[in-house]
This record gives sequence, structure tokens and C-alpha cells, in this order.
Amino acid sequence: MFAQNKVVDLGRFRATCSGRREAVCDFDTGRRYTFAELDRRADSMAAFLTEVTGLRAGDRVAFCSENNVAFLDAFLMSYKTGIIITSYNCMMGKKELLSLVAQETPKVVFYSGDRRGVMEPFRTDGTEREYVAIRGEADERDRYAYENVISYRPAQAVHYETPEYEDIQMLIHTGGTTGRPKAAMMSYRALLCNAVSSILTVGVSERDCQLQLLPFFHTAGWNSLMLPVFVAGGRTVYTSEFEAGKVLRAVAAEQPTVCIGVETMYKRLADHADFPAVDLSSFRWMVNGAAPISRQTLETYWRKRVKLINAYGMTEIGPENLVPPVDAMTLEEIRDKWESVGRAMLFNQMKIIDEEGREAQSGERGEMLFRGPLTFSGYWRNEEQTGSVVKNGWIHTGDIAYCDPDGFYYICGRKKNMFISGGENIYPVEIEYALAGHPAVDFACVIGVADEQWGEVGKALIVLKPGAAATENELRRLVKEECTSIKVPKYIQFVDKIPRTSVGKLDMTEIRRLYGSCSGRPPDES
Repeated sequence: MFAQNKVVDLGRFRATCSGRREAVCDFDTGRRYTFAELDRRADSMAAFLTEVTGLRAGDRVAFCSENNVAFLDAFLMSYKTGIIITSYNCMMGKKELLSLVAQETPKVVFYSGDRRGVMEPFRTDGTEREYVAIRGEADERDRYAYENVISYRPAQAVHYETPEYEDIQMLIHTGGTTGRPKAAMMSYRALLCNAVSSILTVGVSERDCQLQLLPFFHTAGWNSLMLPVFVAGGRTVYTSEFEAGKVLRAVAAEQPTVCIGVETMYKRLADHADFPAVDLSSFRWMVNGAAPISRQTLETYWRKRVKLINAYGMTEIGPENLVPPVDAMTLEEIRDKWESVGRAMLFNQMKIIDEEGREAQSGERGEMLFRGPLTFSGYWRNEEQTGSVVKNGWIHTGDIAYCDPDGFYYICGRKKNMFISGGENIYPVEIEYALAGHPAVDFACVIGVADEQWGEVGKALIVLKPGAAATENELRRLVKEECTSIKVPKYIQFVDKIPRTSVGKLDMTEIRRLYGSCSGRPPDES
């Protein structure tokens, strides 16, 4: 689509079109940045990295920090230099971090002074690299401060080789819920097409203010709304980390119009003492991603007349993939399609295939496949894993779904999380929705466990609301009313919490380690 074409400098374009407009607000500090100011900062970073530290196109810089304007400085810098950006989840374990750093070999690491301890394994791995603190207290071993980077003025004009659209712009990590994270290579082409897809599909524009709930190191936190809003000329309000009270104050002060989060975040906001008094009418819509959201949580926002919806995206294929046509839908229509993740967004070519590889018909379940200009360029230095996902030009998502006659898609669950009971494929999402309908249930997670008679049977992990109570048989009757009897969980275990990753996804590896045995009580057969 963009083969052999040089990229357009996005920062310079926005500075030219709307330089005096506010682009970003750091709600923690109250600092506001215009598009022109961000472009100047990116110019300084580009010159510093190439002249002072000697980086060239294709070299990597890394981030290990909470949300910060420096992420945007670097992103805009990449358009000028071709330097690749990677970022690390500070909550990852030491071995995972070191493994990623060893593979990606960043030459400069921008870090938060609040995460100095996380940096120590980096500093002692025997590799020469620069470290620059972008907030908090810097390490005395650092040679440069971030102010040196964004205030640098070269003695003479610097000329760069402009990157092309198929060049890699970012490495975004994925797969941490079921195994070691992998670095998805995202090209300039893919990132731009994702932004344009959002602008043209859901009408993101310069009038929008995006409230940043997710971390910048996550694909949804970066691509799903922040980047589209920036490209369109709108503004972003962010906090360094998610804290419910602070986010609600930001809503009241900044009047955001769109946001994307995960159910854990939406529930924390709704549970906060200030939530009933906060006016949410500035929002055109809110999006839930990463994992399906319960009807109960949706209703909390619908009662405030806010269009909170499910959507679907995946790092390797977007993530601007499926979303309801929210602006064209009434709240009543959204209620009717609440389990759906919507229709295909612009640039997505997709199909659903059954276990024999045949394309599924309307209503039939199968694995979703995608291709098109939104998609990644493979995993960084890992052709084997790339080949296991990309087959004949199609990216196999591993997610099971079906499409209804109206063209709306519904996610049934992960192919890996599916279990087979008595020869029938069982997808946990349907059972989890049924269980979440009980007024005492705060959250439900269903997995398959071994069974001598059926091969596998369902096991439900239930988190109850504070002070609430429910019996196993009550929950089983509820599932039986909404699903076939073979889907009724044989085992039910009440737990205090269910393991999640730092961005709210279920941590299936840890869930199976803790709860994958046949414990819990089987049904009362009497």
C-alpha cells in the first residue's frame, strides 16, 4: 500500500496544521503541550540521539516508565530518524525483562526514577548503553538528564534519511498472559492505518479529548485511541498511573469525550465514592477492551446514559479491528447487542474458519483470521513464532467467534482456553456471562479440568461481592437456565480474587497453576 514511499513527518504535519492547539495534558503536573511544542521537542531528541549518542535508523531506544510525555517525544522523533521504539512493562519479572532487552538490544533506555530498582539488572548485563531518567530521581551513574535531550540544539542543521512506510517504527509486546512476551514489529504503515481506521470508522476528530486510562506500553493504550486522536488533531489527558479518584477528577476538569479501558478500571471507577456525583455527559462513548465485560458493569454506566461498549483488537492485527457503530446506535440498540464486539473496522479483511479450514457460515463458530494493512510485520528476530501465526498471508488470532445476520461479531473465547467435554467444544465466555448474571457474583472465570468420564469438565472460579452470598447449586441452576446442561460447571470454587496481568487481562497461566486441579465441590446429585 505504501511500498517505497517515504513517511510523512507526523509531528511536523500536526505542528503546521494546528501548532497552537493543545495536544497533551499531564494531569498530574498540570503541564500542557501544544502540537508545535511536541514537534520542537522531537526535533531536539532526534538531534541528541543521532549526534550525541550516535544512534542511526534501525537502532532501538527503550522505555520503562509510567505514562509520560516522553513517549510522544520519542514517537515523533522516530518519523525524523527511523530509530525504533520499544517499551517494557515495569511489572514484568526480572527474567522476562532481561530476555527482552537481550533480544532487542536498546542503546538508550528512558526510565522512571521511581523504577530505579527495575533498571539494575539492565545496568549489570555487561552491555554499554545510556540511561536517562524522564521523571523522579535520576541515578548518579547517568551521563545525561532528560532536559539535556529535549533542549538540545545542534550547531548546524541535521539531515536524516527519511524512513519508509514498511520500516519498523515500534516493537509492542504481546502474549504475556499465556507465555513469554513477544515483540510484534509494527511498521509506520500499520500504525498510520490503525489511526486512520479509527478516525474514519468511529469518527475520531480534532474535537475529541481522549482520557488515557491504559499504559502507553500496551497496544490498546497507544494505538486504540491516543494515536488516532493525535493524528486527527484532538487532545489527550493522561495520568502517570491509573488511580480512580484522580481519574474522576480529570473527568470533571477536562471533560473528555472518548476513552478505552478494561473492566477492572471501570469497576474501580464505579466503586469510588465520588462516582455518583461525577458528570459523564461529556463522553460520546467509552470502550472496553482486552477481555469481555460483564452486563452488570455495563449497566452501571448505561444508567448514566453513557455508551459503554465492547470492542475487539489484537496487537498483531491492529488493534483497530472490531467495534460497534457506536455513534449510529442508540443506547437501547447497544443494550440489545451488548455481548457483541461490533463490526469490522476500515482496512480489515477477515474470515472465520472451522476446524477443517472451511469458511464458516453466519452463526457458525470458528477461528478468526485477519489480513490487511493494519497488521504487524512479524515477531522481532523470531521467524518460527511468526510462521506459527501467519499462514498463507492470514494471521490466525486463536480467538473463536461467530457473526450474526446483522454483521455483528461475538467472541466465544480463546482456542487454547476451549475445553472438550464429552466430544463437544465448550467455550467459557458463554458460561461466565451466565454466572455473572447472579446478583451476588462480582466476577466469574471458567476453565476446563481433567475428568475420567467426560475428558474435561468445567470449573468455575467465583469472586463474590463484599458481604454477598451464593450457593453452588444456585449458580449451576442459573447456568442450566441459559446454556445446555453439558456446560454446567461440575466444580465451583469461591476465591478472593482471580489473577490478572498489569493491563487487566486474565493471567491464564497463573489461573491454571493455582486452580487447574479437580478441587471444589461437584454438584449435589440428589
